[in-house]
Amino acid sequence: MIKATIFDMDGLMFDTESAYSIVQSSLSKKRGKVFTHEIKRTLMGKKADEVMHLLNTFWGKNERIEDLLKEQDKELINVYKGFVEKRDGLDELIAFLDQNHIRKCIATSSRRFLADILLEKHKLTDTFEFIVSGDMIEKGKPDPEIYHQCLAKLNVSGRECLVLEDSLNGIKAAIAAGCNTCAVVSEYTKDIDFLSATLVCSSLRDQAIRNFILR
Repeated sequence: MIKATIFDMDGLMFDTESAYSIVQSSLSKKRGKVFTHEIKRTLMGKKADEVMHLLNTFWGKNERIEDLLKEQDKELINVYKGFVEKRDGLDELIAFLDQNHIRKCIATSSRRFLADILLEKHKLTDTFEFIVSGDMIEKGKPDPEIYHQCLAKLNVSGRECLVLEDSLNGIKAAIAAGCNTCAVVSEYTKDIDFLSATLVCSSLRDQAIRNFILR
């Protein structure tokens, strides 16, 4: 029986992947590089510092990670506040979980202040029991650390939990933690093989998510 759900945030709850693409394309262009979908996929689900290490390598640079994060954050905050919207079906899925007394939390590789911007913007600050963010863990996805923390806080087993993710790194992390997994594909991941996931859905509206929770 599913007792709890764990939501990824970037790309799953909110269309932040487009925001990151805009900003990271801008950073890459300044350094004479073209930011591609292939590069994008290697970054999805990673912690912020891990992303900057990978971009440094891609650019052939050795810039300070702290400086790169400051440069990225300045642009990212403006984009977040400007046009980042909820993914289709999020409100309806939250309502379904509440109606069926299913617990819910967030496991995001983003740093907490960025998560708070979006939750406040969309009036979801008090909707989830807690958040485990990228600045609360040592190792990012696909390492299972973030999901182990969530399971411990929820005091449930992986088989009693459904993780909702949009990236392959996230699915791998959740599986490694022993959780049931639902991959919700996006334009960035529609041609990725998610066969290892328990469920593969096209959106948060998919009836298969509800059916699995209530089975």
